[in-house]
Amino acid sequence: MRSALGQILARTGLHLLARERKAALAATLCSVLGVSAFVLLLDGVLFRRALPDGYAALFTAPLLPRMLFSAAGSMLEEVQYRLLLTTALAALAAAVSAPFTRRPLPSWVLLPIIAAVQLLNAWTAVSHYPLYGALRFWLVGCVWGLLYWRHGFLPALAGHGLVHLLLDPALRALLLLTA
Repeated sequence: MRSALGQILARTGLHLLARERKAALAATLCSVLGVSAFVLLLDGVLFRRALPDGYAALFTAPLLPRMLFSAAGSMLEEVQYRLLLTTALAALAAAVSAPFTRRPLPSWVLLPIIAAVQLLNAWTAVSHYPLYGALRFWLVGCVWGLLYWRHGFLPALAGHGLVHLLLDPALRALLLLTA
Protein backbone atom coordinates (compact mmCIF):
# COMPACT_ATOMS: atom_id res chain seq x y z
CA MET A 1 0.00 0.00 0.00
CA ARG A 2 1.31 3.42 -0.99
CA SER A 3 1.60 6.36 1.34
CA ALA A 4 -0.57 9.42 0.72
CA LEU A 5 2.40 11.20 -0.85
CA GLY A 6 3.15 8.16 -3.00
CA GLN A 7 -0.45 8.13 -4.23
CA ILE A 8 -0.30 11.83 -5.07
CA LEU A 9 3.00 11.46 -6.93
CA ALA A 10 1.64 8.47 -8.85
CA ARG A 11 -1.30 10.59 -10.01
CA THR A 12 1.01 13.21 -11.55
CA GLY A 13 1.94 10.82 -14.34
CA LEU A 14 5.57 11.85 -13.89
CA HIS A 15 8.31 9.31 -13.25
CA LEU A 16 12.08 9.12 -13.09
CA LEU A 17 12.77 6.19 -15.37
CA ALA A 18 11.40 5.40 -18.78
CA ARG A 19 8.65 2.82 -18.62
CA GLU A 20 9.10 1.83 -22.26
CA ARG A 21 12.81 2.09 -22.96
CA LYS A 22 12.67 1.81 -26.75
CA ALA A 23 9.96 4.46 -27.04
CA ALA A 24 11.84 6.74 -24.65
CA LEU A 25 15.08 6.31 -26.58
CA ALA A 26 13.32 7.08 -29.86
CA ALA A 27 11.58 10.12 -28.36
CA THR A 28 14.83 11.37 -26.83
CA LEU A 29 16.74 11.04 -30.10
CA CYS A 30 13.93 12.70 -32.04
CA SER A 31 13.88 15.53 -29.50
CA VAL A 32 17.64 16.05 -29.74
CA LEU A 33 17.55 16.06 -33.55
CA GLY A 34 14.39 18.18 -33.75
CA VAL A 35 15.57 20.76 -31.22
CA SER A 36 18.96 20.98 -32.91
CA ALA A 37 17.42 21.51 -36.35
CA PHE A 38 14.94 24.06 -34.99
CA VAL A 39 17.62 26.09 -33.19
CA LEU A 40 19.87 25.99 -36.26
CA LEU A 41 16.99 27.33 -38.35
CA LEU A 42 16.23 30.06 -35.82
CA ASP A 43 19.79 31.15 -35.07
CA GLY A 44 21.42 30.52 -38.41
CA VAL A 45 18.67 31.65 -40.77
CA LEU A 46 15.56 33.34 -39.41
CA PHE A 47 17.10 35.47 -36.64
CA ARG A 48 20.75 35.47 -37.70
CA ARG A 49 20.98 39.25 -38.18
CA ALA A 50 18.96 39.99 -35.03
CA LEU A 51 20.68 37.72 -32.51
CA PRO A 52 21.21 39.33 -29.09
CA ASP A 53 24.52 41.08 -28.48
CA GLY A 54 27.28 38.66 -27.65
CA TYR A 55 25.24 35.57 -28.59
CA ALA A 56 27.10 34.86 -31.83
CA ALA A 57 30.43 35.58 -30.15
CA LEU A 58 29.62 33.10 -27.39
CA PHE A 59 28.55 30.35 -29.74
CA THR A 60 31.45 30.83 -32.17
CA ALA A 61 34.04 30.69 -29.38
CA PRO A 62 36.06 27.46 -29.07
CA LEU A 63 33.81 24.50 -28.23
CA LEU A 64 35.77 23.26 -25.25
CA PRO A 65 35.14 23.74 -22.42
CA ARG A 66 32.01 25.87 -23.22
CA MET A 67 30.08 22.97 -24.77
CA LEU A 68 30.65 20.78 -21.72
CA PHE A 69 29.58 23.58 -19.38
CA SER A 70 26.45 24.08 -21.52
CA ALA A 71 25.61 20.39 -21.30
CA ALA A 72 26.15 20.34 -17.52
CA GLY A 73 24.17 23.57 -17.08
CA SER A 74 21.27 22.21 -19.08
CA MET A 75 21.21 19.11 -16.92
CA LEU A 76 21.15 21.28 -13.79
CA GLU A 77 18.24 23.17 -15.38
CA GLU A 78 16.41 19.86 -15.78
CA VAL A 79 16.84 19.12 -12.08
CA GLN A 80 15.64 22.58 -11.03
CA TYR A 81 12.80 23.22 -13.44
CA ARG A 82 11.58 19.77 -14.41
CA LEU A 83 12.35 17.43 -11.52
CA LEU A 84 11.79 19.87 -8.67
CA LEU A 85 9.39 22.60 -9.84
CA THR A 86 7.30 20.70 -12.40
CA THR A 87 6.98 17.73 -10.06
CA ALA A 88 6.04 19.98 -7.13
CA LEU A 89 3.34 21.81 -9.12
CA ALA A 90 1.98 18.56 -10.55
CA ALA A 91 1.91 17.04 -7.05
CA LEU A 92 0.08 20.12 -5.76
CA ALA A 93 -2.49 19.81 -8.55
CA ALA A 94 -2.90 16.10 -7.80
CA ALA A 95 -3.31 16.80 -4.08
CA VAL A 96 -5.90 19.52 -4.69
CA SER A 97 -7.89 17.29 -7.02
CA ALA A 98 -7.59 14.19 -4.81
CA PRO A 99 -10.97 14.64 -3.07
CA PHE A 100 -12.68 14.71 -6.47
CA THR A 101 -10.93 12.01 -8.48
CA ARG A 102 -8.33 9.28 -8.19
CA ARG A 103 -7.43 9.38 -11.89
CA PRO A 104 -4.07 10.58 -13.20
CA LEU A 105 -3.83 14.27 -13.96
CA PRO A 106 -5.16 15.04 -17.43
CA SER A 107 -3.11 16.77 -20.09
CA TRP A 108 -5.11 20.00 -19.65
CA VAL A 109 -3.57 20.23 -16.18
CA LEU A 110 -0.02 19.07 -16.97
CA LEU A 111 0.52 21.02 -20.19
CA PRO A 112 -0.02 24.45 -18.57
CA ILE A 113 2.29 23.43 -15.72
CA ILE A 114 5.02 22.48 -18.20
CA ALA A 115 4.48 25.73 -20.14
CA ALA A 116 4.42 27.93 -17.01
CA VAL A 117 7.55 26.37 -15.52
CA GLN A 118 9.44 26.87 -18.76
CA LEU A 119 8.19 30.44 -19.05
CA LEU A 120 9.61 31.09 -15.59
CA ASN A 121 12.90 29.55 -16.71
CA ALA A 122 13.04 31.53 -19.97
CA TRP A 123 11.46 34.75 -18.72
CA THR A 124 14.51 36.97 -19.19
CA ALA A 125 14.95 35.98 -22.84
CA VAL A 126 11.22 36.14 -23.56
CA SER A 127 10.83 39.55 -21.93
CA HIS A 128 13.82 41.05 -23.78
CA TYR A 129 13.25 39.39 -27.18
CA PRO A 130 9.58 38.29 -27.20
CA LEU A 131 9.33 36.35 -30.47
CA TYR A 132 12.86 35.03 -30.56
CA GLY A 133 12.93 34.27 -26.82
CA ALA A 134 9.57 32.48 -26.99
CA LEU A 135 10.68 30.27 -29.86
CA ARG A 136 14.30 29.70 -28.89
CA PHE A 137 14.03 29.32 -25.13
CA TRP A 138 10.40 28.87 -24.08
CA LEU A 139 9.21 26.51 -26.84
CA VAL A 140 12.45 24.55 -26.96
CA GLY A 141 12.42 24.14 -23.17
CA CYS A 142 8.85 22.87 -23.31
CA VAL A 143 10.17 19.96 -25.39
CA TRP A 144 12.16 18.76 -22.38
CA GLY A 145 9.12 19.16 -20.13
CA LEU A 146 7.02 17.11 -22.52
CA LEU A 147 9.72 14.46 -22.71
CA TYR A 148 9.72 14.28 -18.90
CA TRP A 149 5.95 13.93 -18.78
CA ARG A 150 5.69 11.30 -21.50
CA HIS A 151 8.90 9.29 -20.98
CA GLY A 152 10.49 10.12 -17.63
CA PHE A 153 12.97 12.46 -16.06
CA LEU A 154 16.11 10.58 -17.13
CA PRO A 155 15.26 10.76 -20.86
CA ALA A 156 14.64 14.52 -20.50
CA LEU A 157 17.88 14.93 -18.56
CA ALA A 158 19.85 12.94 -21.14
CA GLY A 159 18.21 14.67 -24.11
CA HIS A 160 18.81 18.18 -22.82
CA GLY A 161 22.41 17.38 -21.96
CA LEU A 162 23.13 15.55 -25.22
CA VAL A 163 21.60 18.22 -27.43
CA HIS A 164 24.60 20.45 -26.75
CA LEU A 165 27.00 17.81 -28.04
CA LEU A 166 25.23 17.94 -31.41
CA LEU A 167 23.89 21.48 -31.51
CA ASP A 168 26.89 23.45 -30.28
CA PRO A 169 29.36 22.29 -32.98
CA ALA A 170 26.72 22.63 -35.70
CA LEU A 171 25.65 26.07 -34.48
CA ARG A 172 29.26 27.23 -34.29
CA ALA A 173 29.88 26.13 -37.87
CA LEU A 174 26.68 27.73 -39.15
CA LEU A 175 27.26 31.04 -37.36
CA LEU A 176 30.83 31.20 -38.65
CA LEU A 177 29.56 30.53 -42.21
CA THR A 178 26.94 33.25 -42.01
CA ALA A 179 29.06 35.89 -40.23
